Amino acid sequence: MSDFSLPEPRFEIPVDALAELEAELPSGTLLDPSLGVEAYSRDETEALHYEPQVVARPIATADVSAILAWASRHRVPVTPQGARTGLSGGALPVFGGVALSLERLDRIRRLDLADQIVEVEAGVVTGQLQARVREEGLYYPPDPASRDTCQIGGNIAEDAAGPHSCKYGTTRRYVLGLEAVLPDGSVIRTGGANRKDVSGYSLTQLLVGSEGTLAVVTAATLRLIGYPAARLTLGLAFESLERGAQAVLEVFESGVEPAACELLEARALELVHASSPLPEALRDARSFVLLELDGPSRELLLDSALRLARRFEPIVPLVAADERDRQRLWEIRSKIGSAVKHYSTYKEIDAVVPRSSLAALVRAARRAADAAGLECVCYGHAGDGNLHVNLLRGRLEEDEWNDRRDRAEDELIEEVLRLGGAVAGEHGIGWTQRRHLRRAFSPAALDLMVRLKKAFDPLGILNPGKVLP
Repeated sequence: MSDFSLPEPRFEIPVDALAELEAELPSGTLLDPSLGVEAYSRDETEALHYEPQVVARPIATADVSAILAWASRHRVPVTPQGARTGLSGGALPVFGGVALSLERLDRIRRLDLADQIVEVEAGVVTGQLQARVREEGLYYPPDPASRDTCQIGGNIAEDAAGPHSCKYGTTRRYVLGLEAVLPDGSVIRTGGANRKDVSGYSLTQLLVGSEGTLAVVTAATLRLIGYPAARLTLGLAFESLERGAQAVLEVFESGVEPAACELLEARALELVHASSPLPEALRDARSFVLLELDGPSRELLLDSALRLARRFEPIVPLVAADERDRQRLWEIRSKIGSAVKHYSTYKEIDAVVPRSSLAALVRAARRAADAAGLECVCYGHAGDGNLHVNLLRGRLEEDEWNDRRDRAEDELIEEVLRLGGAVAGEHGIGWTQRRHLRRAFSPAALDLMVRLKKAFDPLGILNPGKVLP
């Protein structure tokens, strides 16, 4: 694979170049240094911190264009940022330079009810967009766990997903067109409002999931669908991991298409219970499957839920048709992340395998963790085959933790690939997962990725060091 040059670590912007940038932008675009850059030095990746030299917070696409044109002239690294909720270090300004925050590009430009599309700027918060379109009886399905804080631009950069991607797909499925700025400052528009478009190469789909390494997305045209008339949540507790994983397969074999299908193994349940007591029925469970069904009527959903409960004969079925009870069941799932954080420093591996290999993935995670003397917790989007494997540090010293963590992660990734899986399901490659790509792709495929990067960003200034090994 051909090499791709990177900036020198901790690039320092010359004072005169910084003055030039400030003169080209509206007042207040560059963050006052006295306010500090700490918030722009981190994302949700554990224990990583890289300070930019300057933070730019543009309010218009023209400002983004000016910043990137300036950066190209002076060869300054630029790291695009949204709400910094990512879990792979993709928004970290590893090489210093400019942190380009899109948080102030936060307008819903157009909501078209006839065509069921919405045009939004990159800084629009995902949950706020969902609430706005629901007022019109419409639905934007992608729902990352951070949907109340994450932003559309970041979702597009990562091709973000969530529980409801099981039925509705990831962010990619809803992006019809983009407004984006290339590293030289050129503004391009791809796609548009059409539901069908095979004109030329799909630059839209190439940019979705490119993690801010090819262009900076400033706005997007998104497809909407009708909001489901009814929803029901079903919880199934089982006496073994294998029975829970088998139940996931049987749900789909039964002809039922769940909107969401989550699997929690016993250790995940134990950590949640330690911070927030579980219902009595779940305390002896070795796995827990959480299903959400949606459709035209509550009666049809209830019939499907009862048929599934009779088929699986779980320890106990928990059926929630009203919103309050549904939220209580979903809180069990939503509390796992904070419970893990409270318990220990951790490394999360965003592994994805075919659904039929879910139990094998959890067993492989346990073997890898045990061999390295670590504890692990597994949970996630079983309907997609996408589980989050959390390796826990416990009381280990940093050097020992780093060594054991890397050994366990390498062993697990080998097994994931052997099972026909992929290195990342929804968190992206970013800064932390780059080393695994050499195992996941052939040299020819990696070389093609490098050549794509060079075509878009010949100077290597845009989100340098991310994705490519």
